[in-house]
Amino acid sequence: MPTRQKYTIVEELGAGGMGRVYKGILVGQAGFQRPIVVKKLRDGQEPAHVKLFVDEAARYAVLDHDNIGRMFDFERVSGELCIILEWIDGWSLVEFLERHRELKRLPDVDLSVFIVSRVCRALQYVFERAAIVHRDVSPSNIMMTREGTVKLIDFGIATRSGTKDSSLTGKPAYMAPEMVLDLRADSRSDLFSLGAVFFEMLTLERLFKGQTPAEILEQVLSGRVPSPREQNSAIPESVMAILRKALQRDPAQRFSSAGEMGQACEHHLYDEGYGPTNLALKRYLSTLFPAEAHHSEEMPSLSADLIPVEEPVKENPLDLTPIAPLLRPPASQASTAAPAPRRNRGG
Repeated sequence: MPTRQKYTIVEELGAGGMGRVYKGILVGQAGFQRPIVVKKLRDGQEPAHVKLFVDEAARYAVLDHDNIGRMFDFERVSGELCIILEWIDGWSLVEFLERHRELKRLPDVDLSVFIVSRVCRALQYVFERAAIVHRDVSPSNIMMTREGTVKLIDFGIATRSGTKDSSLTGKPAYMAPEMVLDLRADSRSDLFSLGAVFFEMLTLERLFKGQTPAEILEQVLSGRVPSPREQNSAIPESVMAILRKALQRDPAQRFSSAGEMGQACEHHLYDEGYGPTNLALKRYLSTLFPAEAHHSEEMPSLSADLIPVEEPVKENPLDLTPIAPLLRPPASQASTAAPAPRRNRGG
């Protein structure tokens, strides 16, 4: 009697880096089925790629938190190594922002602060648990379930805090300046990225814009940070203070940790004794996406935002020629510390 396969792939969702991502089903006894995400290594014959994939699985394996997309298994599916991930039934922050743009209305300020506070909880947990820096905090990697739980996903390019890389890694519009100048990130770099996301939630405008990656990186390094009140006059001063601190160019001037930034968010939300909850976000999402508020009998569609970030830079390098002078900091700012040991990146 043939052995029943535990995981069944339904359809491909997308590809990026060194992997492909699929919609899948966990098949159990007596007709049991559970939706899952299957991330498959693209080139399982290349030992270096296998090592990077195993490293990514190892990073995911130690993480278990309500505000993080969970990894369920690391197994072979149809003979190929795969990471089995939690199916998140809901919407990405990309969809959240696009829906507001369609409706020509700004997101609720306090709910935006609430979402940021939950991402802070995820980042603080990750740093305390494994000293990991996400390096890809962006709208496509923040999701909200139908029940109003915020989840940070995709640790494909995460690395140990302070590790110096050999090339730029991540999404240019959400990179911290030190990630570009020094090719190094720590937990405060994730806070700058979250600040850029926060700005976009408050204004529906990207903080750093350009036609090419090089133009965007020039904005990251030298661009003016406009006041979000130019687009949204309803932002209170306490929220402005959080945003300003997260977006400080000097990491030492930012919040010292995600926990500190999250605490500032929660002081704003709950100092008067009440504020948004998961239930409040659930209700908001149900009015924002009314046509999708109820489950269908079919397996729900999974957002392609779960795909890994763009191809590793060393395989598809950014053209940095236009900003080359900006990549050389003044001698007075040059670091004299010895570089940290390099570590392979996940794909």
